[in-house]
Amino acid sequence: MKTLKLMLSVLMLMAIFTACKKDKNDPNDPNNPENAQKVSKTDLLPYYIVAERKTGDQKLAIMTFTQDGDGVKGNLHRQGYLRSAAVDVVNNTLTFDVDGTGTFVYSFVLEKNASGQVTLKSYQYTDKGNAAQGFEYAVLANTSTSQNFENADFKSGSLLFRFTGNKTIDWDIKERQIGTKYYPPPINQTLPITAVAPEVSIPYYSLTNGSFKANNDFIGAVVPSWKNTNTSTLVIERNNIIYQASKQ
Repeated sequence: MKTLKLMLSVLMLMAIFTACKKDKNDPNDPNNPENAQKVSKTDLLPYYIVAERKTGDQKLAIMTFTQDGDGVKGNLHRQGYLRSAAVDVVNNTLTFDVDGTGTFVYSFVLEKNASGQVTLKSYQYTDKGNAAQGFEYAVLANTSTSQNFENADFKSGSLLFRFTGNKTIDWDIKERQIGTKYYPPPINQTLPITAVAPEVSIPYYSLTNGSFKANNDFIGAVVPSWKNTNTSTLVIERNNIIYQASKQ
């Protein structure tokens, strides 16, 4: 009888130990109905994050990820700005400390489902010198499913722009004056010459499939959704103004 009681006690202790040891991110845990799994730093490689800060200049940021030996490097791009550093994901949270002092910190909470798809659950931006600062919006995009923007026209309201085959952004295409011409008598006037043309044509380069930059002039990306739009959208910033544009 004592032996039976001892065996039952051991079995109960083993059951308690196993229950305590089970990680709540375990996909086989019945208390984890969404089958959430642990996100690793290498899971970030096919993705990029697009985020908009609430205040200040250069509000739009794009974070891309690249393999760096055995590690992963996060590359934070803004207009005319780049910061790169090794990144890790701890408790499914990606933290990017811009200058290593804790003054400007990007934080993203991630989830991964049973099929390996990573999603952005929540996000936060902190600026120790500005309590009003934060994220207006952020979204995670997959490079393999992002809509192609090259050799395409996009429109935001009445603003039309084009990504040309020569890797330039033709911005604000419309009929405009491109010069003048003098007409001799009997007209005897200098009259404007008009044509459909862009305001500027700026070279750009790709950051990833789906995102791009033109140094100090433009930065942007295709995102699966943005604020009140649940369809694929291109967001682009110029002169500290962010535009939402649709493919034509």
